[in-house]
Amino acid sequence: MKRHWCWCALFFSTWLVPALTGCKSVDASSGVPRVLHYAFSPQSEQLQSGSMRADLMRAYLQKELNMPVEVVRVEGYAPTIEAMRAEKVDIASFGSLAYIIASQKAGAEAIVSRGNADGSLGGYRSVIAVPKDSPYHSLADLKAHAQDIVFAFADPASTSGNLYPRVGLLSAGIEPEKDFKKVVFAGTHPAAVMTLKENKVDASAFMETAPNRLIATHRLEPGDVRVIWTSELIPDGPTAVRKSLSEELKKRIQAALLEIPVKDPALWDNLQKTYSTFGTATKNIAVNDATYDGLRKYALQVKDFNFVEK
Repeated sequence: MKRHWCWCALFFSTWLVPALTGCKSVDASSGVPRVLHYAFSPQSEQLQSGSMRADLMRAYLQKELNMPVEVVRVEGYAPTIEAMRAEKVDIASFGSLAYIIASQKAGAEAIVSRGNADGSLGGYRSVIAVPKDSPYHSLADLKAHAQDIVFAFADPASTSGNLYPRVGLLSAGIEPEKDFKKVVFAGTHPAAVMTLKENKVDASAFMETAPNRLIATHRLEPGDVRVIWTSELIPDGPTAVRKSLSEELKKRIQAALLEIPVKDPALWDNLQKTYSTFGTATKNIAVNDATYDGLRKYALQVKDFNFVEK
């Protein structure tokens, strides 16, 4: 039977955000909500200073946009996408692949991303790792012993925790669901790392910097996991808004995000600490949907890949 890689979409039709039930706030006639809802995901944000950043961002946007802003806490990409689709979230940050899905399923529109000093888009890398005492040292080893291996990806909608390592495995002649003994999704990058430390899986895929954040919080010791594969540079994901917001409001939100370094140094300092854990980025830059067309083409390397269910 022909298989379609719709694993991302399978989660989105059922993962709702209970706390948001009934809080749809958009004025359909103007595209301007009565209250702007900013999505904050503790699991995908930096482990430290996350709540402080959410509070600072709420206060900053409220002041710059001169309208009420509420922080909506969500747990991962799937419920964030579903909440935006239901018009219960107006602004959210996504990984690159999650953004592509959100753009198709929820009408998300990229406006700002992390960038380098020269104005180019920032990036980060994906890795495949094994426990420190594992007998496996390469993808060739994983292929040779595939029938014995339990493999963990991170989030189904993650660029570095699913798409890029999946392409890496396919390039090495490994079809994960077909060849490995078992494939699981850990849910988050930290969880994907911890599955290795706890010897729940034989190999795992996650963002390159995920172990650093766990080491900083003393949940992992240096050397607990060993990297056996590293991806090429992955484009940083964007902050996106609902496409149905008014053009004037979207421009004001974009301008506010780009002006954070000048207008709110405390918030910018907090964001910089987050950026340093994700990759090369040092500033905010303007982007649009076309910025991620290259990644859309990259995803086509996965046979029968579909971003959403047909």
